[in-house]
Amino acid sequence: ATVTAMQTVQAAPAIPAPVQAAPVPAMAPAVPAATVVPAAVAVAVAAPPLAAVPAAAPQAMAVTGNTPVAPPAAPIPMQTSAAPTPMQTQPTPPPPIIHRKDFNGVWILDKTQPGWSMRGYLETLHVNELAIQAHEKGELEHETMHRIELGADGSLKITKRSRVNNDLVVRLTLGVESVEHLKPDNRPKKCLAQLEGADRLKITNSLLTMNGMAHVEDIKTLIQEEGKSTVLLQKLTINNEQTNKTHTMTRHFLPTTDDKMQPRDVEMETT
Repeated sequence: ATVTAMQTVQAAPAIPAPVQAAPVPAMAPAVPAATVVPAAVAVAVAAPPLAAVPAAAPQAMAVTGNTPVAPPAAPIPMQTSAAPTPMQTQPTPPPPIIHRKDFNGVWILDKTQPGWSMRGYLETLHVNELAIQAHEKGELEHETMHRIELGADGSLKITKRSRVNNDLVVRLTLGVESVEHLKPDNRPKKCLAQLEGADRLKITNSLLTMNGMAHVEDIKTLIQEEGKSTVLLQKLTINNEQTNKTHTMTRHFLPTTDDKMQPRDVEMETT
């Protein structure tokens, strides 16, 4: 029994020790990432090669057992929602330049210029505030246009279209005073138009209103500037005879094409 035990002890060095597999890592760099190697070797060699591979390289592969396993992907940065891009509106093209040598044609109120509102005019006539606000709202939401037709025989026709006036027509003869009796109570209205040169038209009115006699002077003048459309400048002055209150306002009208104001079937003969 003693001899047998000694023989067993003496024979032990001849058995290869498992720890002699340690030199294998020296060969690991030559092994492709996708090569299948025994599991026992993978445990010893997988970690060192991965330590030398950058974490961001998506093609690096680790080997576990007989199945290649991709390393964890680098975290994807969170995408923050960008501020909403404001809607890009197309700029409004400038109106065409239109030159006119006389008053004939359609003219549209230029509300980009100050003084377009009729507030002061209506206040002088003692119109109540709600009616004034309704008038301003109507002119804001709808275009105000005047069609002027000046004949070679001295005839004058002005058609007014707006939210308040629906194709109201004034018919006059230059130099001849017109007397009109307005319904329903036949109030007299006097009107006189005079052409003071090719670029100045003057119209005077006298009208008995509910708040007394009102005198109105409407002077239209053509303004010509190089490189710009002709401007019809309207200077409107009203005097309330009862209160002796006077107000003057100036409005700008620009020429526009005739198709902006097609004639309607019904016209009202008034101002």
